[in-house]
Amino acid sequence: MARTLLALGLALLIGSAGATLARGARKPKAVTHTVTIDASRFRPSTLTLAPGDSVVWVNKDLIPHTATSQQQGLFDSGTIPAGKSWKRTFKDKADLAYMCLFHPTMKGRVRIK
Repeated sequence: MARTLLALGLALLIGSAGATLARGARKPKAVTHTVTIDASRFRPSTLTLAPGDSVVWVNKDLIPHTATSQQQGLFDSGTIPAGKSWKRTFKDKADLAYMCLFHPTMKGRVRIK
């Protein structure tokens, strides 16, 4: 009887440890980060995120802007009018510099780690 209880207790312990490990191995939920465009600046100018996270650029300025990767073809918001926003999800690890095509001194960076 004692051996049976010991075996049962051991089986329960091993089973719950496996379930805990499986839960711990889950991927964290994706996060949406915000970059505010105001006074012809991206704020924050640098973001670090995880693969699967998104960035939404919100134009609070009085004039239109873009969020365009400096490496051609990676991402381009097109025109983001005043009061509007644009969202992009980043899946792969990278270090991406971007700028506003209308105002080339406006620069930012997205680091996906």
